[in-house]
Amino acid sequence: MQQMVMVNSRPQDAYRKQDIMTANSIDLIVMLYDALKKNIILGKRGILKHDVQFAHKHLIRAQEILSELINSLDMSYPISDELMALYEFALSNIEDANMHKHEEPLVLVIEIVDSLREAWKEISASNKGARYLQEVQA
Repeated sequence: MQQMVMVNSRPQDAYRKQDIMTANSIDLIVMLYDALKKNIILGKRGILKHDVQFAHKHLIRAQEILSELINSLDMSYPISDELMALYEFALSNIEDANMHKHEEPLVLVIEIVDSLREAWKEISASNKGARYLQEVQA
């Protein structure tokens, strides 16, 4: 029996899938922040263009990503309480923007997401540096 091989219609999808499959947990969090920001920006764009369906689609996706970030928190760490508060604040603002179709609440959420992403990116870089040093010293 002949096997059918599926070919991705978009090569970048194959690269993205490979990145996700090989990423460590910190890098996955950074990817989630990237996807969160992208969907918030697209939702905001939809609001500004009065494209309600487009805005709704992307703001719902942003809410789903935030829910995933909330569900992945390990509450045994003190920082998790602070992250939970930020995530809930962001989620509330996105819900408000989506419900009333106004973009103002999204501006602050984008700033929060940018700050959190940069913090996790720095953690990722320092972890890679530490792993490299361990490999060199071994």
